Amino acid sequence: MGDRSRLRSEALAGEVRERPAEVRLHPDPESVADFLHDESKLGGSGIGSLAVPRTVGALRAVLAWHAHQGHRVAVSGARTGVTGGAVPENGAHLVSLAELRGVVRVDAEGDPPTITVLAGTSLAELNAHLAAHHPGLAFPVDPTETSASLGGMVSTNAGGARTYRFGAMREWVQALTIELASGRTLHLTRGRERGEGGVLWLEDDGGARALEIAPIPKPATKNAIGYGFSPSGDAMDLWIGAEGTLGVVSEVTVRLARAEPGRLGSLQFFDRVDEGFAFVSALRAARELDVTAIEFLDARSHALAHDSGKPAVDRVLQQGGGAACSIFVEIAFATEDELGEIAEGLERMVRQTGGDPDRSLAGATEGALRDIRAFRHAVPERINAIIAQRRERHPGLHKIATDMAVPDEALGWVYRRYREVIGGAGLDYAAFGHVGNNHFHVNILPRDEAELGRARECYAILAREVVAHGGCVSAEHGIGRIKKGFMAIQYPPAVLDAFRRVKRWADPQWRLNRGVLIDP
Repeated sequence: MGDRSRLRSEALAGEVRERPAEVRLHPDPESVADFLHDESKLGGSGIGSLAVPRTVGALRAVLAWHAHQGHRVAVSGARTGVTGGAVPENGAHLVSLAELRGVVRVDAEGDPPTITVLAGTSLAELNAHLAAHHPGLAFPVDPTETSASLGGMVSTNAGGARTYRFGAMREWVQALTIELASGRTLHLTRGRERGEGGVLWLEDDGGARALEIAPIPKPATKNAIGYGFSPSGDAMDLWIGAEGTLGVVSEVTVRLARAEPGRLGSLQFFDRVDEGFAFVSALRAARELDVTAIEFLDARSHALAHDSGKPAVDRVLQQGGGAACSIFVEIAFATEDELGEIAEGLERMVRQTGGDPDRSLAGATEGALRDIRAFRHAVPERINAIIAQRRERHPGLHKIATDMAVPDEALGWVYRRYREVIGGAGLDYAAFGHVGNNHFHVNILPRDEAELGRARECYAILAREVVAHGGCVSAEHGIGRIKKGFMAIQYPPAVLDAFRRVKRWADPQWRLNRGVLIDP
């Protein structure tokens, strides 16, 4: 057994027998209502206590006390997730990392350069610090919601539009500090701790436990489903995407990239969806272009944006006419001459795939792109407003949002199946999202409880078909509480048992985030 395969935890807080001041026992439900839900709109019914520590030391004391008491602990951060992962199980003791914020250090001269932050630090705060103090550096992972916390992004292996070029969170994490269920602390560094001979040892709570790591058949697509590990893989990857079930992320170190001089954003309208997909294929094939993101909006998305009544949206849609879809592409450039060459190349590409370059908008500054961004953001805003209105008559109503990705060759197929299955069921829906990764966010907008039931049935049908085509049921948002049933669609029983072994290895009493990702 090699030293690299042994993970040594530290009892930094020690045994804490008396309740820390941060822990509020049996809080009044109204006073903690904001902590009982996330963006999934799933809500918790009550908690045993609430703690909102502001320092790592306070967090460790809180977790050590809960360990001594044998409490079930639920963990939440910025609560921007859409799968219910931050929603506490009834009676659990909630620990919120929302106030555990701040930049710890920046190693601007490192190879690679890195930034270390406390887990509750938002992406917006990280980016603002870099802009103010290290403008030549950037963190390229962009999950769209800049209020997302770095700890949450680690826990869900967050992706977003720029995953097309930069990959998801896992590729950028260099080091983690993990607070285990036992109250002990792990410090993990990329490349330092690895499985050897398919085994990892965890020294924890007075003993050492072995985990035999079997290969997991991850889909060959963008994915955020289950624990990431391999027989000789990096130990740290177990905690990235673990959704808080293996430990509490307290500190995160991520790699930084050199800031790019500029990015061109271009929105192109097409009269036929297959023309739009041909344009996507052409963009993928154009290796000379530094494409950062490729996004899609269908005709229903256009109509929803129009209904927002925003002048910026109207200005954008004037270019679209009655388009069947639009494709937004973001391309990095270094010089003005290069920008001109990119623009000319895009125009040729649009013509070759059946589009009209005159039906487009483009810009290379935030000001020039303001209308396009307003147009794209208006779609989910309008969807949420519609669901809120319908919920007044049907309180249990909520949207059903898919998060599935397929291989490149299945792009046209999966879009047709969404139309056939969801449209065939008579449901209102809009398709938009990360077409560069063949990853649509199809939002179904049920009008009543009967349609909500049909929407769930459609989702289950499509999930089975996507997996059969080599795809993934959760490409970037994880499983949380809402989508646990999809784990059995993605993986056979033997693989699910392997996930349970990982969970029991890190958290033998199954105390952390029970009900999230996988059940005993």
